[in-house]
Amino acid sequence: MLAAVLAMFVSHFLPGHHEFSAVISALIVVRPYSQGAFKAGLMRLLATLMGIALSFCAVALHKVGLNAYAQLLIGLVPLAILTAYKSEFRSALIAAVLMLGASSSATAGLTGLEDAAVGRAVVVGIGACIGVAISVLVLPRPHRQAVADKALEIMIQMIGGLTADPSKKTETADTRLRRALLDLGQMHRDNGNANAEDDPSGQIVRLVRHAQAVCLLLRVEWRREAGEGREAFCTAMIDLLNALRTGRVDENKAADLWKRLPDVTGVQNWMVRALASDVVRLAKLVC
Repeated sequence: MLAAVLAMFVSHFLPGHHEFSAVISALIVVRPYSQGAFKAGLMRLLATLMGIALSFCAVALHKVGLNAYAQLLIGLVPLAILTAYKSEFRSALIAAVLMLGASSSATAGLTGLEDAAVGRAVVVGIGACIGVAISVLVLPRPHRQAVADKALEIMIQMIGGLTADPSKKTETADTRLRRALLDLGQMHRDNGNANAEDDPSGQIVRLVRHAQAVCLLLRVEWRREAGEGREAFCTAMIDLLNALRTGRVDENKAADLWKRLPDVTGVQNWMVRALASDVVRLAKLVC
């Protein structure tokens, strides 16, 4: 909210009436931590400039008789291909459409498009700078802590779904889990050392992805065959994760987790032990 209000206030002093473009840029760039904000600001500005450039090409070709559909294809096809390769350029699609809309009126012409492009580029840059400044200066949360909290939340959701009644609809829970995984993926992309082997945040993300695959397989196996001890095992894992979230770490909970392993054989055996190992490793990384 602070980033949005500041972007709106500053853009009022600029011509062109692009206040909400500055607000959108600030909201796209701002982060609850300092990591990734500067990169997001640069990508936002670069995407806007690319959208402006392609919109100029489309409008210039309008003189040879191209209709609005042809202009839309010329302006969006290259950006769509680029967005498929790198999702950060998605905002360039929006920028191109907005710039084409600014030039669609009969009175705008190329000169009107130039004025709109300059004004939009300025306010987008200002909004991005404000988003970066807010992310760095106003209550920045440590990136590792944000990743750890989100990972614990996701693990609790996944493990809680293992013993859920399969006859009940779980679309809401699955949607909530997918949204949380998307948020974790964004945190992973914001981390500059995400691919480093010794980076705790990257290790936590990779661990959660592995645990998700194990949970999917284990849920199928458990719904296929009955067994005892599963609820106690899942409860022990959730208790350990909740203790980590509240800061009350108890070493006995990790030991109790291994004691609660259900009596399983065959393919389920490695999955149960792999999940327990993932939870214990996550506890160590979070600590």
